[in-house]
Amino acid sequence: MYPRAKARSKRTGLRIPVDFQVRCEYGGKPTVMAKAVNMSTGGIFITTSEPIELQARLGLEFLMPATMNSIQVQGESVWSCPSVSQEKQLQGTGIKFVNLKEPYLSLIQDYALSKLYDDEFVEDEGIVQLLSDIRNLPPQWRLKAYNILIKKGSKR
Repeated sequence: MYPRAKARSKRTGLRIPVDFQVRCEYGGKPTVMAKAVNMSTGGIFITTSEPIELQARLGLEFLMPATMNSIQVQGESVWSCPSVSQEKQLQGTGIKFVNLKEPYLSLIQDYALSKLYDDEFVEDEGIVQLLSDIRNLPPQWRLKAYNILIKKGSKR
């Protein structure tokens, strides 16, 4: 299995592209501002000017797109791409959310599901990849996601 396919199979949520600022605090260092690239209920991928060490515990804060609700969550750095690689991956860090609780969990999941209404997002991600991600969702969100895609398909 290719590395990207293996990583995708571990996902527990629908990963969506995002573009917003994230405030990161860790290791007693000054607050670092990062740019969010994609996220799911499982975590977030951010780019920073300085690499974040693996297994670092972080405090994260960001405004949820569309709702502008402030999300405050703890995370752990679990993956890092220190420089631009041959696979054209962005330099940055994958942060796994630690104990993401309500209402933050639902805010992120609802936003992710809302992206399924976006034809451009569905086309860019590819239906096979989306169905793979949706398969790993908890049952209640999986049903919502399938219903959204079915309604989209029936309107064509």
